[in-house]
Amino acid sequence: MQSTRGRRQQPTGRRRKAERPTQVTSPTSDGSGKGADIRRYRMTVRARLALTYSALLTGTGGVMLTLIYVVLRFVPTYDFAPRASQPAESSVGGTVPLPAGTPGPLEPSSPAIAVEPANALLINSPEQLFNLILWVSVAVLVLLAIIGIAVGWIVAGQVLKPLQYINTAVRRAATGDLAHRIELVGPKDEISELAVNFDDMLTQLEHSFTASQRFAQNASHELRTPLATTRAMLDVALMAPSPPEQQQVLERLRIMNERSIETVAALLDLASIESSTAEPQNVDLASVASEVLAACKGEAAERGVVVDARLAPAVVTGDPILLRQLLANLVHNAIRHNVEGGFLTVATRTNRVNAAVIEVTNSGPVLDADTVAQLTEPFRRGAGRTAASGSGPRGHGLGLSIVQAIVERHHGTLTLEPRAEGGLKVKVLIPA
Repeated sequence: MQSTRGRRQQPTGRRRKAERPTQVTSPTSDGSGKGADIRRYRMTVRARLALTYSALLTGTGGVMLTLIYVVLRFVPTYDFAPRASQPAESSVGGTVPLPAGTPGPLEPSSPAIAVEPANALLINSPEQLFNLILWVSVAVLVLLAIIGIAVGWIVAGQVLKPLQYINTAVRRAATGDLAHRIELVGPKDEISELAVNFDDMLTQLEHSFTASQRFAQNASHELRTPLATTRAMLDVALMAPSPPEQQQVLERLRIMNERSIETVAALLDLASIESSTAEPQNVDLASVASEVLAACKGEAAERGVVVDARLAPAVVTGDPILLRQLLANLVHNAIRHNVEGGFLTVATRTNRVNAAVIEVTNSGPVLDADTVAQLTEPFRRGAGRTAASGSGPRGHGLGLSIVQAIVERHHGTLTLEPRAEGGLKVKVLIPA
């Protein structure tokens, strides 16, 4: 499955239309180029659930302790007995005389009465009791809040754990792996039902994608044989002597047949990109670009296009065949959709985050942003591109579609920017 395309930038003014870049694809996980919508930061679901559990537990404890405090304060009537006082010594060394009727000191023969030491937490009045209850309640509430957050975090993690498997399956499906299944094991609930439905959706998508891919491949293979036969018959007819008018018709038929062969080959390439199973390799895009430019040197010279190569090392991990096809399509498009005596600049480099960057800039007809935004659609050509086809090879309208598919295959971004002076600037970014 191809990753979702990024949002295209719409022009706001007619005069600056040709200067506005168009974002064609967006990365999936490298973080370079998020969507246009910026959402405010929110806590994770697990953190919110943990805080909710803690708030419920703390709130329940607060209500309970408040009721206890109110009942103890206003319902009972308290009568605290005064504490018995000991005879105090006078300041002059004698004893303070006891009031009349107070029993005197115990006789030596009488047993001594043990007086327990005073407790540090001594309550002598109802006000002290209520203050003690209040402070204990606050401490208990703080403890309940801490325990509630810890328990809520653990419980929320267990509840949301199945969603991690679903998220993994979504991420793998977004990168083209439709064969992966969640196969969640556990009790039947809303999350397990969601996992089962998602597995069913992946199965249907895999069948549909495989069927469409197989149809495109079979159709392309079936068309190549009659087109090749037609080419051979036209070659034989062209070699035989014939009137000029018939010769001209045969040459036009030969050109149209070659264009049909190129289109079928491009369709076959487009269908086989996602089914590619080649092992990823380290590829230096500078070396690949140098080989492509050497192969296209004759075509560029034939159209009078001046080529400027600014190739710095840019190593990526990917399919070497697809990466070569990406560069070949970009260079061919820049040459064929150029103007006589125009220019072509090909640059490769590595940016600050070690992502490989390919920039292809060419002269050509003036294009508006709306036209550029549609160039990656199959069989789309920009204004003026078909006009130049009479003097050189004509594009089949699938070059940038193939480029886009290859870029998405490598989780990169493709940006098309029309030049104000005419022509196009293409920028490809492939993450490390």
